[in-house]
Amino acid sequence: MPTAQELPAEPLHATRTLSDNVYRWLREQIVLGKIGPNEPLVEAVIAEKLQVSRTPIRESLQRLAADGLIVSHRRRWIVRQHDRDEIVAIYEVRMALESFAARFAAQRATETELAAIATHCASWTGTGSNDDFVVFNDRFHHMIVEAAHNPRLARVIEQNHLYFFNDQIAAHYRPDEVAASQSEHEALVEALQTRAPDRAADLSRRHAETALDLILTRLF
Repeated sequence: MPTAQELPAEPLHATRTLSDNVYRWLREQIVLGKIGPNEPLVEAVIAEKLQVSRTPIRESLQRLAADGLIVSHRRRWIVRQHDRDEIVAIYEVRMALESFAARFAAQRATETELAAIATHCASWTGTGSNDDFVVFNDRFHHMIVEAAHNPRLARVIEQNHLYFFNDQIAAHYRPDEVAASQSEHEALVEALQTRAPDRAADLSRRHAETALDLILTRLF
């Protein structure tokens, strides 16, 4: 676990509760890999870093445990290390949920939403960094999920994105892999615009399958 001085200094959001601020900050550190698998989460260090009491930290750790991001080990919390089978299971769930979201978006999205998705997709010029592509990619898929108009489904899909290996792999795509991923995005946009729910669902599922293949190849 980094010391308080080594943890990145980021301001807490003024309109959220203190517990929500701490939870979101810790979740981001874990999802982005800034606090890595098997690293301990020390209440005193976090309290010093964020200048808060231990009560919101304990509440946040319980929420992170419920998310499956941390586990109790020898009477302390550590960031969970997911094995191959767990990652496969997570992605199998993503394939199912995100294909449904794409299907619903093809059926339910407004013309304004479809235009916004297409505009965002076209905004990728291929000249940005991998970090830029991660941000672009996350936004693209979030817009499709929102266009499905099913808040409950959206919450479950978000839950399955809270894992460091998602952004870790995307951040290390080769140029040809970025180009291939963008081609898949463009095909998905076309399926949405032509109101082809079966094709949109299939493209979304295969897109997640490709990401899983890359994770298994690179991490194991």
